[in-house]
Amino acid sequence: MELSHLVEALRAEALDAALTDDGQIVVNLPSSRDQLILGPSRGGSEPRLFWQRRTFLGTRTNECGYLEWTAAPEPVVGAILGYARSPGLTGPQYGPVLDALRSNGLDAAIVTTSGGCHLICVHLADGTQLIVGAPESLPPQLSQVTGWLVRHRGPGDRSTVVYHSAPSSGSASAPSSSSASQDHDPGAANGGPDIHLMAKHVARYVTEAGLRHDGHRPLTTPAPEQEVTARSLSRLLGELVQLPRHQDELDNPGGALITITERDGTSTRTTEIPAELVSRMYSVLFSMLTVMRPYDE
Repeated sequence: MELSHLVEALRAEALDAALTDDGQIVVNLPSSRDQLILGPSRGGSEPRLFWQRRTFLGTRTNECGYLEWTAAPEPVVGAILGYARSPGLTGPQYGPVLDALRSNGLDAAIVTTSGGCHLICVHLADGTQLIVGAPESLPPQLSQVTGWLVRHRGPGDRSTVVYHSAPSSGSASAPSSSSASQDHDPGAANGGPDIHLMAKHVARYVTEAGLRHDGHRPLTTPAPEQEVTARSLSRLLGELVQLPRHQDELDNPGGALITITERDGTSTRTTEIPAELVSRMYSVLFSMLTVMRPYDE
Protein backbone atom coordinates (compact mmCIF):
# COMPACT_ATOMS: atom_id res chain seq x y z
CA MET A 1 0.00 0.00 0.00
CA GLU A 2 1.38 3.37 -1.02
CA LEU A 3 1.18 6.11 1.58
CA SER A 4 -0.36 8.42 -1.03
CA HIS A 5 -3.21 5.91 -1.51
CA LEU A 6 -3.78 5.84 2.23
CA VAL A 7 -4.01 9.63 2.29
CA GLU A 8 -6.61 9.56 -0.48
CA ALA A 9 -8.63 6.94 1.38
CA LEU A 10 -8.54 9.02 4.56
CA ARG A 11 -9.69 12.12 2.69
CA ALA A 12 -12.54 10.10 1.22
CA GLU A 13 -13.75 9.64 4.83
CA ALA A 14 -13.72 13.42 5.38
CA LEU A 15 -10.50 13.37 7.40
CA ASP A 16 -7.99 16.17 6.93
CA ALA A 17 -4.89 14.18 5.91
CA ALA A 18 -1.68 15.13 4.11
CA LEU A 19 1.60 13.49 3.11
CA THR A 20 4.71 15.41 4.12
CA ASP A 21 7.94 15.60 2.15
CA ASP A 22 9.70 13.32 4.64
CA GLY A 23 7.20 10.49 4.07
CA GLN A 24 4.89 10.93 7.05
CA ILE A 25 1.11 11.19 7.09
CA VAL A 26 -0.40 13.98 9.19
CA VAL A 27 -4.06 13.64 10.18
CA ASN A 28 -5.66 16.65 11.85
CA LEU A 29 -8.04 15.26 14.43
CA PRO A 30 -11.55 16.70 13.96
CA SER A 31 -12.25 17.02 17.69
CA SER A 32 -9.24 19.26 18.39
CA ARG A 33 -6.21 20.84 16.76
CA ASP A 34 -4.09 17.84 17.73
CA GLN A 35 -2.48 15.70 15.05
CA LEU A 36 -2.01 12.01 14.38
CA ILE A 37 1.40 11.33 12.82
CA LEU A 38 1.90 8.07 10.90
CA GLY A 39 5.04 6.74 9.24
CA PRO A 40 6.85 3.50 8.33
CA SER A 41 8.25 1.65 11.34
CA ARG A 42 12.02 1.19 11.30
CA GLY A 43 12.09 -2.00 13.35
CA GLY A 44 10.45 -5.43 13.25
CA SER A 45 10.35 -8.16 10.67
CA GLU A 46 6.93 -7.17 9.25
CA PRO A 47 6.23 -3.76 7.74
CA ARG A 48 4.18 -1.64 10.11
CA LEU A 49 2.99 1.91 10.50
CA PHE A 50 3.95 3.73 13.68
CA TRP A 51 1.48 6.32 14.89
CA GLN A 52 1.68 8.95 17.58
CA ARG A 53 -0.57 11.73 18.71
CA ARG A 54 0.95 15.19 18.97
CA THR A 55 -0.55 18.34 20.42
CA PHE A 56 -1.31 21.31 18.18
CA LEU A 57 2.04 22.71 19.32
CA GLY A 58 3.82 19.64 17.96
CA THR A 59 4.61 18.14 21.36
CA ARG A 60 4.75 14.35 21.38
CA THR A 61 2.34 12.53 23.70
CA ASN A 62 2.40 9.06 25.21
CA GLU A 63 -0.42 7.94 22.91
CA CYS A 64 1.21 5.84 20.23
CA GLY A 65 1.19 2.38 18.69
CA TYR A 66 1.56 0.29 15.54
CA LEU A 67 -0.77 -0.61 12.68
CA GLU A 68 -0.22 -3.46 10.26
CA TRP A 69 0.86 -2.28 6.82
CA THR A 70 -1.75 -4.07 4.78
CA ALA A 71 -2.04 -4.28 1.02
CA ALA A 72 -5.39 -2.47 1.04
CA PRO A 73 -5.98 0.79 2.92
CA GLU A 74 -9.37 -0.16 4.44
CA PRO A 75 -8.11 -1.79 7.68
CA VAL A 76 -5.79 1.12 8.41
CA VAL A 77 -8.46 3.69 7.55
CA GLY A 78 -10.92 1.91 9.85
CA ALA A 79 -8.46 1.97 12.73
CA ILE A 80 -7.69 5.66 12.24
CA LEU A 81 -11.39 6.55 11.97
CA GLY A 82 -12.12 4.62 15.14
CA TYR A 83 -9.45 6.56 16.97
CA ALA A 84 -10.35 9.98 15.54
CA ARG A 85 -14.04 9.54 16.41
CA SER A 86 -13.60 7.77 19.73
CA PRO A 87 -15.59 8.99 22.75
CA GLY A 88 -12.31 9.73 24.48
CA LEU A 89 -11.61 12.49 21.95
CA THR A 90 -15.16 13.66 21.22
CA GLY A 91 -16.54 13.37 24.75
CA PRO A 92 -14.48 16.13 26.41
CA GLN A 93 -15.89 18.61 23.89
CA TYR A 94 -19.34 18.06 25.37
CA GLY A 95 -18.44 18.34 29.04
CA PRO A 96 -20.39 21.63 29.37
CA VAL A 97 -23.51 19.99 27.92
CA LEU A 98 -23.28 17.03 30.30
CA ASP A 99 -22.72 19.41 33.21
CA ALA A 100 -25.78 21.50 32.26
CA LEU A 101 -28.02 18.44 32.06
CA ARG A 102 -26.66 16.99 35.31
CA SER A 103 -27.13 20.30 37.13
CA ASN A 104 -30.82 19.97 36.20
CA GLY A 105 -31.04 16.49 37.67
CA LEU A 106 -30.52 14.53 34.45
CA ASP A 107 -27.86 11.81 34.46
CA ALA A 108 -26.40 12.25 30.97
CA ALA A 109 -23.59 10.40 29.20
CA ILE A 110 -22.02 10.20 25.74
CA VAL A 111 -22.97 7.02 23.86
CA THR A 112 -21.67 5.59 20.58
CA THR A 113 -24.12 4.40 17.95
CA SER A 114 -23.68 1.27 15.85
CA GLY A 115 -22.43 3.51 13.04
CA GLY A 116 -19.63 4.96 15.18
CA CYS A 117 -21.36 8.30 15.77
CA HIS A 118 -22.05 9.93 19.13
CA LEU A 119 -25.17 11.07 20.93
CA ILE A 120 -26.02 12.11 24.48
CA CYS A 121 -28.29 9.73 26.37
CA VAL A 122 -30.23 10.31 29.58
CA HIS A 123 -31.66 7.18 31.25
CA LEU A 124 -34.87 7.96 33.13
CA ALA A 125 -36.17 6.12 36.18
CA ASP A 126 -39.09 4.55 34.27
CA GLY A 127 -36.78 2.80 31.78
CA THR A 128 -37.23 5.30 28.96
CA GLN A 129 -34.49 7.47 27.49
CA LEU A 130 -33.86 11.00 26.32
CA ILE A 131 -31.68 11.11 23.19
CA VAL A 132 -29.87 14.40 22.54
CA GLY A 133 -28.48 15.12 19.06
CA ALA A 134 -27.40 18.21 17.18
CA PRO A 135 -29.78 17.50 15.46
CA GLU A 136 -28.49 14.07 14.41
CA SER A 137 -25.14 12.80 15.69
CA LEU A 138 -22.87 15.13 17.63
CA PRO A 139 -20.27 16.92 15.50
CA PRO A 140 -16.63 16.53 16.55
CA GLN A 141 -16.58 19.97 18.18
CA LEU A 142 -19.17 21.63 20.41
CA SER A 143 -18.60 24.91 18.57
CA GLN A 144 -20.06 23.27 15.44
CA VAL A 145 -23.47 22.73 17.05
CA THR A 146 -26.13 25.03 15.56
CA GLY A 147 -29.08 23.62 17.52
CA TRP A 148 -30.38 20.68 19.51
CA LEU A 149 -32.92 17.93 18.89
CA VAL A 150 -34.05 15.97 21.96
CA ARG A 151 -36.30 12.94 21.65
CA HIS A 152 -37.98 10.92 24.38
CA ARG A 153 -37.76 7.25 23.41
CA GLY A 154 -40.03 4.75 25.08
CA PRO A 155 -41.26 1.18 24.71
CA GLY A 156 -41.75 -0.19 21.23
CA ASP A 157 -39.32 2.34 19.73
CA ARG A 158 -41.96 5.02 20.10
CA SER A 159 -40.44 8.47 20.43
CA THR A 160 -41.59 12.05 20.61
CA VAL A 161 -39.81 15.37 20.16
CA VAL A 162 -39.14 17.10 23.46
CA TYR A 163 -37.00 19.98 22.24
CA HIS A 164 -36.02 21.24 18.79
CA SER A 165 -33.88 24.33 18.27
CA ALA A 166 -31.86 23.17 15.25
CA PRO A 167 -32.28 25.28 12.09
CA SER A 168 -33.84 23.66 9.07
CA SER A 169 -31.83 23.11 5.90
CA GLY A 170 -33.48 26.12 4.31
CA SER A 171 -33.20 28.50 7.22
CA ALA A 172 -30.51 29.42 9.67
CA SER A 173 -32.93 30.59 12.34
CA ALA A 174 -36.04 28.42 12.38
CA PRO A 175 -36.76 24.71 12.65
CA SER A 176 -38.62 22.94 9.89
CA SER A 177 -42.39 23.03 10.10
CA SER A 178 -42.68 19.26 10.39
CA SER A 179 -40.48 19.21 13.47
CA ALA A 180 -41.73 22.46 14.96
CA SER A 181 -45.25 21.04 15.14
CA GLN A 182 -43.94 18.37 17.55
CA ASP A 183 -42.06 20.74 19.84
CA HIS A 184 -42.76 20.35 23.53
CA ASP A 185 -42.49 24.12 23.90
CA PRO A 186 -42.70 26.51 20.90
CA GLY A 187 -40.23 28.80 22.65
CA ALA A 188 -37.63 26.05 22.55
CA ALA A 189 -37.18 26.61 18.83
CA ASN A 190 -35.56 29.97 19.57
CA GLY A 191 -32.78 28.50 21.67
CA GLY A 192 -30.37 27.59 18.89
CA PRO A 193 -27.22 26.05 20.37
CA ASP A 194 -27.87 27.47 23.86
CA ILE A 195 -26.92 24.66 26.24
CA HIS A 196 -28.60 25.90 29.40
CA LEU A 197 -31.90 26.74 27.71
CA MET A 198 -32.02 23.24 26.23
CA ALA A 199 -31.23 21.60 29.58
CA LYS A 200 -33.84 23.70 31.39
CA HIS A 201 -36.61 22.86 28.90
CA VAL A 202 -35.78 19.15 28.92
CA ALA A 203 -35.70 19.02 32.72
CA ARG A 204 -39.06 20.77 32.87
CA TYR A 205 -40.52 18.25 30.43
CA VAL A 206 -39.33 15.34 32.57
CA THR A 207 -40.76 16.93 35.73
CA GLU A 208 -44.15 17.68 34.20
CA ALA A 209 -44.50 14.32 32.49
CA GLY A 210 -43.33 12.52 35.63
CA LEU A 211 -45.96 14.31 37.71
CA ARG A 212 -48.58 13.39 35.18
CA HIS A 213 -47.74 9.72 35.58
CA ASP A 214 -46.94 9.79 39.28
CA GLY A 215 -43.38 8.79 38.43
CA HIS A 216 -44.22 5.11 37.95
CA ARG A 217 -45.27 4.44 34.36
CA PRO A 218 -43.45 5.00 31.07
CA LEU A 219 -43.81 8.65 30.19
CA THR A 220 -44.72 7.91 26.58
CA THR A 221 -47.96 6.05 27.38
CA PRO A 222 -51.27 7.70 28.27
CA ALA A 223 -52.25 7.82 31.92
CA PRO A 224 -54.61 4.98 32.92
CA GLU A 225 -58.26 5.94 32.73
CA GLN A 226 -58.89 5.23 36.39
CA GLU A 227 -56.41 7.93 37.39
CA VAL A 228 -57.97 11.00 35.82
CA THR A 229 -61.17 10.93 33.81
CA ALA A 230 -63.61 13.52 32.55
CA ARG A 231 -66.05 12.33 35.23
CA SER A 232 -63.53 12.78 38.04
CA LEU A 233 -62.65 16.25 36.78
CA SER A 234 -66.32 17.16 36.63
CA ARG A 235 -66.78 15.91 40.18
CA LEU A 236 -63.90 18.01 41.47
CA LEU A 237 -65.20 21.12 39.70
CA GLY A 238 -68.63 20.39 41.16
CA GLU A 239 -67.14 20.31 44.64
CA LEU A 240 -65.35 23.57 43.94
CA VAL A 241 -68.45 25.49 42.91
CA GLN A 242 -70.31 24.25 45.99
CA LEU A 243 -67.77 25.81 48.34
CA PRO A 244 -69.17 28.68 50.44
CA ARG A 245 -68.92 32.06 48.80
CA HIS A 246 -67.02 34.62 50.84
CA GLN A 247 -67.85 37.79 48.99
CA ASP A 248 -65.49 40.05 50.90
CA GLU A 249 -62.53 37.75 50.27
CA LEU A 250 -63.26 36.58 46.73
CA ASP A 251 -64.61 39.69 45.00
CA ASN A 252 -61.30 41.20 43.85
CA PRO A 253 -59.73 42.23 40.53
CA GLY A 254 -58.55 39.26 38.53
CA GLY A 255 -61.04 36.83 40.02
CA ALA A 256 -63.39 34.77 37.91
CA LEU A 257 -66.67 32.88 37.95
CA ILE A 258 -66.89 29.16 37.35
CA THR A 259 -70.25 27.77 36.30
CA ILE A 260 -71.01 24.14 35.52
CA THR A 261 -74.26 22.45 34.60
CA GLU A 262 -75.51 19.01 33.78
CA ARG A 263 -75.55 17.96 30.13
CA ASP A 264 -79.20 19.01 29.81
CA GLY A 265 -78.51 22.44 31.26
CA THR A 266 -79.99 21.79 34.70
CA SER A 267 -78.39 22.02 38.14
CA THR A 268 -76.45 25.15 37.37
CA ARG A 269 -73.84 25.93 40.00
CA THR A 270 -71.68 29.03 40.05
CA THR A 271 -68.98 30.31 42.37
CA GLU A 272 -66.37 33.03 42.38
CA ILE A 273 -62.71 32.16 42.63
CA PRO A 274 -59.96 34.59 43.64
CA ALA A 275 -57.27 35.88 41.33
CA GLU A 276 -54.59 33.75 43.00
CA LEU A 277 -56.57 30.58 42.34
CA VAL A 278 -57.27 31.67 38.76
CA SER A 279 -53.53 32.04 38.25
CA ARG A 280 -52.83 28.62 39.76
CA MET A 281 -55.48 26.91 37.66
CA TYR A 282 -54.14 28.58 34.53
CA SER A 283 -50.60 27.42 35.31
CA VAL A 284 -51.71 23.85 35.92
CA LEU A 285 -53.90 23.64 32.83
CA PHE A 286 -51.29 25.31 30.62
CA SER A 287 -48.62 22.91 31.89
CA MET A 288 -50.87 19.94 31.19
CA LEU A 289 -51.63 21.24 27.70
CA THR A 290 -47.91 21.63 27.08
CA VAL A 291 -47.21 18.10 28.28
CA MET A 292 -50.01 16.66 26.17
CA ARG A 293 -48.87 18.19 22.87
CA PRO A 294 -46.24 15.52 22.09
CA TYR A 295 -48.84 12.78 22.70
CA ASP A 296 -51.08 14.11 19.93
CA GLU A 297 -48.69 13.17 17.11
